[in-house]
Order: sequence, then structure tokens, then C-alpha cells
Amino acid sequence: MPSFNVPVSLLNQYAEHIKADYIKWWGAKASQPHVQEMIAEFDIEFQPGSTYIKVVKTKKGVVESVHSFICNKDGKFPKGAILKAASFKAPATNFLRAYIEKPETWSGRVAWTGTH
Repeated sequence: MPSFNVPVSLLNQYAEHIKADYIKWWGAKASQPHVQEMIAEFDIEFQPGSTYIKVVKTKKGVVESVHSFICNKDGKFPKGAILKAASFKAPATNFLRAYIEKPETWSGRVAWTGTH
């Protein structure tokens, strides 16, 4: 079974960054009860694979979409490179979007909707 080859603490920080962007997107509406319920249901999970860690958005534990991929080992991109999702099963491999080890690279590149 594949394991995480990047620090879990960084994955958790990445998930919190995505969730914070989701709350920010709601703006003033974030305090409304029905929006609070949607925010509470929004979650990020990580599915490790041999080459990539799939980052998925879930609602009530059900996968809704793929957010991004993180390289789980060195290859075309270094371990920890954050890639845009091209499909549910594969990343876009034209260029990396950010690095998991460098949270300062996430700003403007990683949003709740995916990577840019």
C-alpha cells in the first residue's frame, strides 16, 4: 500500500490553506447559517499513490472532485511539487504550480477551486 513521502504536517497545512480560501470566498455571507453548514461540510482528503498524492475535495465524506496532485517521489518534477489536476486520475504535467515545502509559493497559485 502506498504511503506519504512528504510530511503529513505540510499536507495538513495545505488542507487548511484550501479551507481558509473557501471561507474567504464566501466573504460576508460566511456568517449565515446555511453557509456555515456548507463550510462545515467542506473537507480536503489525501489519497497516496506510488507517484502522486491525490488531493480531493469531499462533502460529508464523499469525494466530489480532485483539487490537485502532489508528487510523492522524484520524477519529472521533484517530490513535493504541486500539480494541477488534468482529470480525476492524472495531473497536468506541463509545469508545476507550487511546492508543498514552501507555503509562500501557494499564494495566488492555490485556491479552494484548484491550482492555477
